[in-house]
This record gives sequence, C-alpha cells and structure tokens, in this order.
Amino acid sequence: MLSNAQMKTRCKWFMISALNLLVDQVHAVWSCKIKYVVFMLSLNITETFDHVLHTRLLHTLRMKRTSNYIIEWTCSFLKDRESLLTFNKQTSAMQWVNADISQRFLISSILFLFFNASLIEKCKALEIKIEVLDFVNDINILIYDKMTKSICKSLSQAHDVCAKWVQTHDATFASEKYELTHFTRKSKKFDMTISLHIENLIIKLKLNVQVLEVQLNMKLQWDSHLHQIEAEHVIKMLMLSRLKIFIWKTTFAKARQIYSAMIRLRMTFEASIWHQRNKEEKLSSMKWRLKTLQNQALCHVINVFRKVNIETLKVETYTFLLHVHLNKLQN
Repeated sequence: MLSNAQMKTRCKWFMISALNLLVDQVHAVWSCKIKYVVFMLSLNITETFDHVLHTRLLHTLRMKRTSNYIIEWTCSFLKDRESLLTFNKQTSAMQWVNADISQRFLISSILFLFFNASLIEKCKALEIKIEVLDFVNDINILIYDKMTKSICKSLSQAHDVCAKWVQTHDATFASEKYELTHFTRKSKKFDMTISLHIENLIIKLKLNVQVLEVQLNMKLQWDSHLHQIEAEHVIKMLMLSRLKIFIWKTTFAKARQIYSAMIRLRMTFEASIWHQRNKEEKLSSMKWRLKTLQNQALCHVINVFRKVNIETLKVETYTFLLHVHLNKLQN
C-alpha cells in the first residue's frame, strides 16, 4: 500500500535502507550510457505530528483500500483525545483535539507515512525523470537529466505539486531548511553555477548535504562524512580525558565501555553504507584515517603514549581493529 521509497523512523535498519536506496539510485543513473547529472532537493515538513488532519488520514486509508477493521481501529485511536494549554502559570480548560497524532506510539510514524503518501504519488506522476524518497517528514526529490536548466525547471514543477499538497493537507514546509545539491563525477561537463528559483526563494547548490545524519558530497566519496567524524572525535576525546581526570578511579573497564558505546559507535555510524562501497572503490585513505582515530581513543583508554603500535593496543584493550569490526557489522 505504501511506496518502497517511504521509510519509517525509530529503527536503524530503515535509516540504512533509505540511505542505501538513495545511493543506489544515484549509481544507477551514473551507470547509464547517457551522461546524466542528478539534482536533489531536500524538503522538511515542520511540526510533523501536530498537523495531521484526521479526516485526510482516514480518507487516504480508504483510498488505499485498507480493511474496514483497520480504518475503524485507527478512527478509535485518533478520537476522544483531549488537550490543555499551560502558559504563564495559567491553565486552560480541557479541549477536544481534532488534529495531530501522539508521538508516544510506534504506529504514529506509520500513520504519517499514509498521510503523506499522496504527495509521493503526485510527484511520481509527473512526466519527468524523478525519484522521491520519504523518511517520515524528510522529503528528498531526485531529478536527473543532461541539462541543469531542464532539471531546475522540473524541480520547480515538483515543488508546485508539493505546495498544492500543503494547502489541502494543512502542512508546512520549512523554507529555511531547503537544500539543493547535485551528484556527478564529471562536474565540468555541466553548468554548476545555476540556482533554483522557487517562489521568493533562491536556492544555491551545495557541495555537501546531510541526509539522515550522514554527510554526502557530489561524488559520493564519503570524505565529507569522515570530516564530520573527525570533528566530533576531537570533542569526544576531550570528554573522555575529562571523565578520567575528574571521576576518581575510573577503571579500565569503564573507560573501554565509554569507548565502545560512544566513540566507536559514532566512528562506525551507518558503516554498512560507506564501508562496503569504500571496499568496492578501493579507497584506502578513509580506512587509515579511521585507524588513526581508533589509535588515539585507545591510548586515552589505557593512558599510554600516542606512538604505541595499534596492534599492541588491540591486544592490551581486548579490542578488534576497526576494519575487522566494520567487516563484522557487514555480516
């Protein structure tokens, strides 16, 4: 009933699937005999769960030919809900709520996907080379063509469809969060000075864009993501050293737990996406830079000099080398 391009939140595997789908679509375009450039316009729906019209949601479920049992259950889930407003030490009377979905339940993100399913369908119905990825309230519109001018024209068409959907569904796009980026490994063949004009906005191309907490650059070579990891690593090293100084008798086991749960977890974030592709494209520089970060962290864990061999650190801290740990995550 839902498009394969729609992903729900609260689950790491759905984030990985969404990013893998995005990257696979870009590589599929690159593999064509005709040389295309891919543009991506990222939109964000503000106050996601607070502006869901119940009538629109139930209408969408009926249009999807959902069983009456599920529609009745959803109607029961949404109705008879009350809310009050507290401001400046004053509280209003209880009032019935006719919109929004409670975020406390796992079903909420699924219901929201049904709510904006018509937006994805209308965008895909356009007679242009378009793909749409929806991760709850993050909408990414991908359009590819041989000319950047025609891509911008198509993006304007797609945005017009989104603007009409917003008016009928009482939703709002955060214009300050609009981002436009491109994916190509032959940028000299295309006009990259072009900007997208939408209503009263001028959106300029960005070399890097963050999608679901992963930094992507135009060549999908993961350098920008690694720069972000290195910047965050400095802060985490400072935090680890401060913890060991100010917390009396921080044991090796506790320091190693902090490394595993906080530092290594971030270094290997979404590794199933970039590590496998890194191996395929034989980009070894990323592996060695991550190895250096691991060496720094393990030196902090056991309080030794920075020039200790990584193999020795691995034995002393009972820790896998990072590329071995990444290979385990792949399995």
